[in-house]
Amino acid sequence: MIRLVVTDLDGTFWDEDLAVPEPHRQTVAALRDRDVEVMVATSRRHRVVAEHLGRAGLAVAAVVLDGAMGVHLGTGIRFHDARFPAPAAHRVLEAFRRHGMEPCAYVDEADIDVVLPPEPASCPAYVEYLRPIARTGNLDELVSAGGVYGFSVLGRDRPDLSPIASTIARTGAETTLFPEDRFDGWGLVVAPPAVTKWNGVAAYAASIGVSPEQVLAVGDGDNDVDMLRRAGTAVAVRGGTEGVLDAADHLIDPPSRHGWAAIVELATSGHA
Repeated sequence: MIRLVVTDLDGTFWDEDLAVPEPHRQTVAALRDRDVEVMVATSRRHRVVAEHLGRAGLAVAAVVLDGAMGVHLGTGIRFHDARFPAPAAHRVLEAFRRHGMEPCAYVDEADIDVVLPPEPASCPAYVEYLRPIARTGNLDELVSAGGVYGFSVLGRDRPDLSPIASTIARTGAETTLFPEDRFDGWGLVVAPPAVTKWNGVAAYAASIGVSPEQVLAVGDGDNDVDMLRRAGTAVAVRGGTEGVLDAADHLIDPPSRHGWAAIVELATSGHA
């Protein structure tokens, strides 16, 4: 019996506009009526997720930054924290610098989500987008203090980022390379070693007495593969990456076709 549904957001629950389709909001309500809880797991930041889900009236548990942090958007309770150990963060920072790039660093400060280096490698449009919740700082001091949850560079060409991703992967950190249409390029997000979305999902599931077999996971990208493999039931979005499709027990349509509306049947009909 499924008791918890965890879903990726971009390309799974919503489209590029970050708006929750009404059929998907109704599906969340229908699942709750059947005593099935819904949570989200995403590479996005806590504040972005809270803002856009809040517009649809959804205050759910959220695993953010690809598994580095878990917080309930309704209660504010932190149920998972997996920031970089300082030595691992230094290795990632040096890997970026060997390729001539200064990444953004994700943090958890009162009014700040991101620390920018003096000369960020991300595209100017992304840097300006971050300004309201960012500050400029010394990344070496930041990583030495042990307060980093992730790194990123967005809005660059894939050939610029692929070699960096390979170098960073050799440090043991988790890397996700993905198309970022909003900023006309590709993005590279780096999470702490051995940390995936599943770490946060497992922590929340344990806190509410749900076993992995009682979890249904939905996703479309390579950063969802570990989550789908470990959940009792795996659902992928048609058009997703090869890895996520291979891990799936079921397929649904993309958000543009309101595919997530099929989750209520998969979670409650005994097919899961």
